[in-house]
Amino acid sequence: MIFAEDLNLKAMSRGMLCKHTLDAAFGQFLNILKFVCWKKDVFFAKVNPNGTSQTCPMCLEETGKKDLSQRIHYCQFCGYKTDRDHAAAEVIRQRGIELISTQGLCGMETACAVGLPGARETSSRSEAKPDSRKGGRKTRNTQL
Repeated sequence: MIFAEDLNLKAMSRGMLCKHTLDAAFGQFLNILKFVCWKKDVFFAKVNPNGTSQTCPMCLEETGKKDLSQRIHYCQFCGYKTDRDHAAAEVIRQRGIELISTQGLCGMETACAVGLPGARETSSRSEAKPDSRKGGRKTRNTQL
């Protein structure tokens, strides 16, 4: 499963860094990512981007606005400490799982992506069939 923030790219392209934002082609990257996920049968969804770097992933409390120079996330409520980008990624993942559960699935099925469109169901190792490619080429029996 892959989750991404649903950023307002049009508003980002109007700001002070508009040329840099447009040159980075975030929208094209997300479109390609969505297509590759569909082609590889991986679930992809966009989540609400509001406050992802300001929310603690452990207790879900708002920790307040941070300067870009502040690279460490520290929650004064629960004491959780990690890299700022890692904490935001955890919040995005949690919002993605919540998004899936609001679409009709819940519980352990959601965490394993069982039954989700675009998510493959894999069998356990004990039930897995051997890969035919590992044994070399299969020969076709021809009758004379």
